This record gives sequence, structure tokens and C-alpha cells, in this order.
Amino acid sequence: MRRLPILAASLLGLASVVATAPALADTVQARCDVFPAGDDKATSSGLCTFSQRQGFVAIQLKGGLTIELKPHESTPNAYFDGRGAPAKREILDANRGQVYRLENQSIFVLWDPAPYGKEASR
Repeated sequence: MRRLPILAASLLGLASVVATAPALADTVQARCDVFPAGDDKATSSGLCTFSQRQGFVAIQLKGGLTIELKPHESTPNAYFDGRGAPAKREILDANRGQVYRLENQSIFVLWDPAPYGKEASR
């Protein structure tokens, strides 16, 4: 009889841990090209990590800088950066990537990491 309360307490403890565990994000390695706003020459190009979870986007550029974007709930493809400035997402032709247009820069996220793929990182 004493086992039942112990088992119930154990299951309750396990349930609380599982309930508070964060959902995993969709994360991929990609190629990112960063352009100053209005410029056609990239200031940075290389491997990056792209994550998206429940509409929130994080782009970790080479060198460790991370751009985090919060979705604008009532407008598709619209975001706010960490300072609250608006940002916009565009889908590239043939779904080969996405462009995030921020106040001072545009970040091209390309799903094919070439020429920075696995061979380049060895």
C-alpha cells in the first residue's frame, strides 16, 4: 500500500519536468550572406545556423552574432528585431532560401550551404 503514494509522487514529479521542457526548434545549417541596406555587395558570407520555433526566428552568423526576430502576429512575413524595429521576410524563388530585410541590413539565408558545406569546414 505504501508504494502507491511513492509511485504517484514520482509520476507527478516526472510530469512536471516533461511539461516544462522547451519544445525543440527546427534548426538547420545554411549559408548566410549579409548585405548593408540598399547595397549590392555582401559584407559577410559563410555558414550560419537558422532556427525557427513557433514563428520566432534566430539566425546565428559566423563569428557568433545572433539575430533574433519575433513574428508580427497579425501580418504574415513581418517581424520585429530585438530593438522592436520592423523586419520583413521574403521567400526566394524555388524555395531555395529566405531573405530577412532589417532596418540596416538584409540577410540572405540559403538552404544550400555551398561553397561552405562540410568539405569547407574540415
